[in-house]
Amino acid sequence: MNWLIPLDIGLIMGLIFSWVVLSLAIAFRLFNFPDLTIEGSFLLGAAVYATLYKANFNICLSIFVASIAGGLSGFLTALLHSRFKLNKFLAAIIVIAIIYSLSLRLMGASNISLLKTKTLLDYLNRYLYCGFHVGIIGFLFLFVVFGLIFISHLLSTKFGLRLRVSGSNPEYARSLGINVSISLIIGLFFTNCLAAFSGILLAMYQGFVDVGMGQGTLILALAAMTIGERVLPESCFSFHNFVCLSAVVGSILYQLLVAYAVRFGLAPTDLKLVTALLVLMVVILRVSRDSELFADM
Repeated sequence: MNWLIPLDIGLIMGLIFSWVVLSLAIAFRLFNFPDLTIEGSFLLGAAVYATLYKANFNICLSIFVASIAGGLSGFLTALLHSRFKLNKFLAAIIVIAIIYSLSLRLMGASNISLLKTKTLLDYLNRYLYCGFHVGIIGFLFLFVVFGLIFISHLLSTKFGLRLRVSGSNPEYARSLGINVSISLIIGLFFTNCLAAFSGILLAMYQGFVDVGMGQGTLILALAAMTIGERVLPESCFSFHNFVCLSAVVGSILYQLLVAYAVRFGLAPTDLKLVTALLVLMVVILRVSRDSELFADM
């Protein structure tokens, strides 16, 4: 049964982090905006949720407000970039710095314990645990499936097409009378809501919020996105569905790899190094393959 423990942990963490990977993938691939803000909105979502829930607010209200707070991080980044013409990366770095201080102010300490508060995940774990977190995995999986269906439908609507064309071809979008700045603000608000929701789920699962929990989220999401795009065949899906599905598949595969790597002796302190090297290796292989393709032509 020991070999099932990493599978259990990997599936749970993969489904939890799939939302933040989705956030990065949609912003990067569909809106053409490499959004670093997700590292801050991930933390802010968890911090706001923990603060409200500890203050005896309704859990649904706490989740909703925390997700909106994360979305406002993306809103601010997009506003700084589109309205004040700040560089994409500089705008995101400024917002992350604001979020870090704001989260500390909200929490009142560097971490908040949620072990004495009960969430839906706790009840699922109590009644549907059989050596394997069947209830939690099933709940998270269904949530991800419904989320993918909703996002796919949203991006297929006229509204979603306007957002996508604003990112992929801003000049063409302007010629159609689309306000590219407003589209970017709406798009990043939505993607950062997803990142914040991922932070909320992690806070529920692990039972605490730490001010450093967002660190490394960006490289994790990038690695998962890269793995998913290498595994799934792009030709079988429309582009926006491919981006979303590859994000979820990549997140699950990445977390499974991490869980089994730690199980077989990899030091947890080396995870970020290994992740960075993995992303670098995939990028180098992709560049080499593209160079060979153009050389043959």
